Amino acid sequence: MSQTEHDRTAHQGEQQRQRQERPAGAGSAAASLELLTLLAAGVADLALDQLRQTADRAQDALRRADLRELLTDGVVELRKRGELATRRAGVGNENYLETMARRAAERTTSEGRPCA
Repeated sequence: MSQTEHDRTAHQGEQQRQRQERPAGAGSAAASLELLTLLAAGVADLALDQLRQTADRAQDALRRADLRELLTDGVVELRKRGELATRRAGVGNENYLETMARRAAERTTSEGRPCA
């Protein structure tokens, strides 16, 4: 018997002994458990990283000197988006251009300038 055949036979014998020592499916169960553990750790790390980035952005926003103006602009923008969404859905029956013209006229007359 050559050395290669002897090594192969020894390796096969070792594999057979390992199979006899552990119950059937234990290797695949351990591998599955390890995979699930690694996936869970990866998801947790990703979630914590996103949470950390969100907290950093929130802190940066709170440190802004123009926070009040930023919030006011945000509210105005949301109101405009709401108007557009309701118009798109067909809820408003008014003509959009007429409404915008009326608002522009009100804005210019309230600022003290004559409406053109």
